Amino acid sequence: MKNRPFTIFLLPLLLLGPSQTFADAVSKGRDHFLKQCIGCHAFSCNRDSNEAYAPRLGGLFGRKVGGLDDFSGYSEGFKNSQIIWTDETLDEFFKDPGEIDPESIMADKGKIEDAEHRREIIAFLKTEDPTMNLFCP
Repeated sequence: MKNRPFTIFLLPLLLLGPSQTFADAVSKGRDHFLKQCIGCHAFSCNRDSNEAYAPRLGGLFGRKVGGLDDFSGYSEGFKNSQIIWTDETLDEFFKDPGEIDPESIMADKGKIEDAEHRREIIAFLKTEDPTMNLFCP
């Protein structure tokens, strides 16, 4: 019983620590997304305009690459891919988007060299933040 006050104080810190770390990653990932991705992607609508042509990112995890039936702008490499989006496959994709299709727009624009930035964007993508539906009708 001597250690009880210490345990009562320490337990919330242990429980909140990982949550705060994840929250920080999501916040930073949101910033990266706004700088690098929002010009083309949203979460609930496919962008199809003069400014952007990209599939929605909502429901991305567990979906096949090139797997949205209501988006017709996938390159052949994306359409033919058998990859399923997970944390790991997204990380690999962001390292070198040209691996799936060197001719795709993402081959140039989607490369993220910084591993921490990739991790943060992936954390953010899991939130499916509805405020990132800028430009949706």
